[in-house]
Amino acid sequence: MQRTHLAIILIFVGFGAIVGTHTGAIPTLVSRSGMSPSAFGIAGSLGMLINIGCMAAGGYINRFASPRTILLYILPAAFLVLTGALLTTSVAGFVISFLVLSACIGTLDIFMNAEASLVEHEMQRPVFSTYHACAMLSIAGFALLGSLTSVLLAPWVGALLAGVALFMGWLSALKHLPERDPVVPVIRKSQAPMPRGILTIIGLAAGFNVTCEVAAIQWSGQLLAKIAPEMAAISGLGLCFFGLCSGIMRLFGDHLRTSFGDLRIMAVGLTVAVAGFAGLGAAPGFWMSALAFAAVGVGLALIFPCLFSLAGRLSPHARAAAMSYTALIGGLPRVTLPWMLGMLAASSSVHMVFSACAVFALAALILVVIAFARAGHRLRAA
Repeated sequence: MQRTHLAIILIFVGFGAIVGTHTGAIPTLVSRSGMSPSAFGIAGSLGMLINIGCMAAGGYINRFASPRTILLYILPAAFLVLTGALLTTSVAGFVISFLVLSACIGTLDIFMNAEASLVEHEMQRPVFSTYHACAMLSIAGFALLGSLTSVLLAPWVGALLAGVALFMGWLSALKHLPERDPVVPVIRKSQAPMPRGILTIIGLAAGFNVTCEVAAIQWSGQLLAKIAPEMAAISGLGLCFFGLCSGIMRLFGDHLRTSFGDLRIMAVGLTVAVAGFAGLGAAPGFWMSALAFAAVGVGLALIFPCLFSLAGRLSPHARAAAMSYTALIGGLPRVTLPWMLGMLAASSSVHMVFSACAVFALAALILVVIAFARAGHRLRAA
């Protein structure tokens, strides 16, 4: 079981390498291709749509292939797509590679989380936040490497560094992940049906939360590069601070969840995130903005693992299906809001992107409170 635990950690690190390397290079890729903020927002919405479609298909795919099988195929595919994305020099090339990479990330996301949820269940102790901590710390490190290599060397150099992490994740999956039978959810009379009402509320909260995370990831470099163009080589610093603080919080997340409960953790976290986003919207300087990203990272750190772990626990007979349903419901804000953020950036400034995110984080907080109030003993017992 410890080797399986280590394998999951390395897969999450590989996931972070993909996201961090690509995001760290985005300011260079956007500048090199001549992409406008509004076009970038549209690409973000389309990418979210594809990402969610792949995640929503997870429950269906799981009927024919195990998470291990899918992970062994998607990890090398993601590396090839990442390399192509970092080599592109045109708007069309950026958009196409962005969309294909979104498909890879969505597929990897749902199956590594489904396997992580199973491992947490088998270990009989909370480890979900630890996995997400590893992903965020990986994003932090590779974001800075991505921005440095894209400015000082070439964007594709970052793909070589990410390839090392991806290979380690692939090798560990090959050697240490168990080959589970494909799952066809069969609800017996003794089993409760999937609680779609609660999962719908959780999904909407997750949608707003993920929109905020993705905005912090995708727009941070562009904000810092705009504030201080002479520091473009370290424009990944905002995402680095975001990922570092988020990762550190998640390292202690399982203990915090056990000590204080998911509701308190999410309520305090989202309140901190609202304050951090509001600070970014106030247009501070380079270093104050970088520190504000750290506050956002602290605030959002435990929201996603709490929500997705909860979704899996509410439907233990069909975890992948429950997570896929949650991801599908969260699709409406995740698909529409990136386009809106792009329009805001084009019509006003990049700072308005983060002012809007303060509102989204507040909406997520309200939905979390409603979810707990409506679910009552069933949600607390989960």
